[in-house]
Formats: sequence, structure tokens, C-alpha cells
Amino acid sequence: MEIIIFAGIVALLACLSAGPCLLVWSLSAKWLPEKYYFPPIKMTFVCVVLSLVTAYAINFELEGGGISILMAILFLSTIWSVVLLPLLLVVKYVFEGSRREKNT
Repeated sequence: MEIIIFAGIVALLACLSAGPCLLVWSLSAKWLPEKYYFPPIKMTFVCVVLSLVTAYAINFELEGGGISILMAILFLSTIWSVVLLPLLLVVKYVFEGSRREKNT
């Protein structure tokens, strides 16, 4: 029973650490036009996975124990969001422009 409670607490903390990332994608969905829409929950999941892969690739030290990976998720997922959002907007803009040229 204690392991279930601990796993629940870790899952809750992981969701909270992905909060700023979700905020970035939710605000982009609200403020950008519909043709530049990205689903916030899917993009948050992508950024969290990318942050875990990045932490593994740079050999992230768990000096604070297993819970310190949550801080890595917090910072790296937010950084990935801030990097991916402009890149994806440029890609959508370019592909949308090329699609318009083919239709005319």
C-alpha cells in the first residue's frame, strides 16, 4: 500500500513539474490563429519525453535522489517548449505557403 501512495505522489509531482510546459502550449493555443494550433496536452507529453531523453543523454546526476528528476522535467520541458514552439510555427508557415502555391 505504501508503494502505491509513493507512486501516486511521484505521479502528482511529475504532473506539477510539467505545468509550465502545459502553460506555454495552452497559451499558444489560445493566442495564435487556428491554423497554427498545436494540441497542448500532446505537445506537453512530447516535451516531457524529450526532456527525459535529454536528461539521459547528458547523463543527469541524481544527487538529490530520484525526486530530482522532477526538477529536470520542470526546466528541460519548459526549455523544449520554448525552442519547439517557434520552430513548429515556422515549419507550419512554410508548408502552408507551399500548399497555397500548389493550389494556384
